[in-house]
Amino acid sequence: MHLKRWLTAFVLFPLTIYIIGFSPSWTFYSFLIFFLFLALKEFYTITSIAFMSQLFGYISSLFLLLTILIGRMYLFPLSVFFIVFLCFSFAILSNHSPAREVIQEIGFSVLSVLYIAIPFSMIMMIYKHPLGKAWILFLICIVIAGDTGAFYFGRYLGKHKLHKKVSPNKTWEGAVGGLFCSTIAGLMFIRAFKISSFSCGMICFLVFISVIAQIGDLAESFIKRSFGVKDSGSILPGHGGVLDRLDSLLFAIPFLYGYMIGR
Repeated sequence: MHLKRWLTAFVLFPLTIYIIGFSPSWTFYSFLIFFLFLALKEFYTITSIAFMSQLFGYISSLFLLLTILIGRMYLFPLSVFFIVFLCFSFAILSNHSPAREVIQEIGFSVLSVLYIAIPFSMIMMIYKHPLGKAWILFLICIVIAGDTGAFYFGRYLGKHKLHKKVSPNKTWEGAVGGLFCSTIAGLMFIRAFKISSFSCGMICFLVFISVIAQIGDLAESFIKRSFGVKDSGSILPGHGGVLDRLDSLLFAIPFLYGYMIGR
């Protein structure tokens, strides 16, 4: 398990650094869309919604990213609403009888866009910032450090359960260890790449974003446990699925975006 986990990381991490930091922008956008669709597919597999509801989610998510890519930000609210329009229109025109199950299908389709596609679109907006590439790598660095710290601190020191009903393997010791590791990794990244100055505000932001990332991890666990699923997939040996690796980032990305536009 540990060997697979580290081998997968050793392959993916350098590739991710290259694609974000050094490859042409079209490579990064293609990479982003590819992983967006993988994450959506895993979400739809977990929730077991109908094919048409999945299709609306894919179309709306792609439309959302394309509005960012072509710089038409005024279309952003329309693209978010687009999926709601599609789902209700299909339900009405296909003569579905009003039922709770139909509304649930619509709800999961909309949730997939809000939960997965919007953070992906924000990554695209961060990427367009003059220091966007560095900030994305900064976020990935602190999330990976936090996940790794939480895993090993929890494994060897964990005694007190964090939330038995949502994620029985997570402990408070692991959460504190992850918070410590992600904060130190963030400070080291800032010192090395000078993307920001050291300040109490930056340290507070690091602690805050680390906590948010852990909540993101718990949120995905909440979804999986609600449907009796252990992993979102098996595409990444030793890690599970794409959503299992992106869960912390999905919650952390919007807060990084908010911090950057508020600077």
